[in-house]
Amino acid sequence: MIDFKELSAYADAFTCSENERLKQMEQKAAAIYIPIMQPSSMAFLQQLIRWTGARRILELGTAIGYSSIRMALAAGSDASIITVERDQAMIEEARQNIETLNLQHVIHIVCGDATEELQEVVAAAPFDLILIDAAKAQYERMFHRYTQLLREEGIIVTDNVFFHGLVCDVDGVKKRQLNRLVKKVDAYNHFLAQQSDFDTVFLTVGDGMAVSTMKAHGAHREER
Repeated sequence: MIDFKELSAYADAFTCSENERLKQMEQKAAAIYIPIMQPSSMAFLQQLIRWTGARRILELGTAIGYSSIRMALAAGSDASIITVERDQAMIEEARQNIETLNLQHVIHIVCGDATEELQEVVAAAPFDLILIDAAKAQYERMFHRYTQLLREEGIIVTDNVFFHGLVCDVDGVKKRQLNRLVKKVDAYNHFLAQQSDFDTVFLTVGDGMAVSTMKAHGAHREER
């Protein structure tokens, strides 16, 4: 049986960063465990942006700006990316990375808690695509909050939905705090699958990714 982590590493080996700054960010993240998207997940997200032509994008969880930068490179110079982060140190580092690549006209950082209503985010809606990549325990809460800011037939992408494969063996996770978190992620996955207003597919890319597409209003009416 092939190990899931080994397969992910194999896929990651075929992806490449667009520039030296991104390579440096990847190296730093690996060295001091900064949470950024895995290369294969990021590559798929970039392709999704190109396929759908998404231009108005919301990211929940900026970290050092890695994902927002790569989304901006895929979306183009006429895109508008709003990214939300509450850690001030992360914000400062992300801003430096974004300015180094001259993408400050595309990416706007909002300082705040992604689980709360943020007026700057509301004012920028509706969004073509929303990336949920912040606190895993709050995934469902964030989905509820930001669904209303998504355009019809827009897409919500959630990263880390397999949580290192632990969702396949929740009872086998013995550490109490970790077990609670894994249960939350597993419950979120079941929640996504039950949303009648969305079509969701779960992908075995990176650490697991869910792509949820809002159905057109006509489709809603037909189901009822």
